Parts: sequence; C-alpha cells; structure tokens
Amino acid sequence: MNNKLEIIKLSLLSIIALCLVIIAVQGFGGGAQDVYVRGGYVDVSGSSVHGSVSVDNTVDVNVEGVQGRRIGSHRSYTIDGEEYCAIDVYESNW
Repeated sequence: MNNKLEIIKLSLLSIIALCLVIIAVQGFGGGAQDVYVRGGYVDVSGSSVHGSVSVDNTVDVNVEGVQGRRIGSHRSYTIDGEEYCAIDVYESNW
C-alpha cells in the first residue's frame, strides 16, 4: 500500500514539474505577436508606438445583477488628477 502511494505521489510531482517547465519555456518565447487595428493587422516589431487609443465599442455590465447583491465602490487611485474607482466584488460585513 505504501508503495502505491509513493508511485502516485511521484507521478503527481512529475506532472507538476513538467507543467512548470512548459510554462517557463513559453515565457522565453518572446516571439512576434500580431496586432489588429481597424483595417487589418500591423507589424510593430522593432518600432515604438506613440499616440492615443480610442474605444468605439463599449458594453454596459450590470454588476449588481451578476453578483446578485448591491455593489459598492471606493476610490482606488489618482493619476494626473483623474480619479479611478475600484468595484468591491467581495461581500463586506458593514
């Protein structure tokens, strides 16, 4: 019985180690990625991109409907005078 547990334990550890190696190797890739902008794909390898971004399509989300209860928010941080709020997704006791 003890021998079977050792085999199972070694198998699971081997699988976990293999997964970690695969994740690490994927991180070394650094390969080119396609960037899609309106009108087609753009090759941005070796170049720096400057400018601004505009978002044409937005989607309203009823967070209270998703969570099934009232949702609060709090001021999270300020950048260049612009305040950003975080949505409280946990259920508080107060």
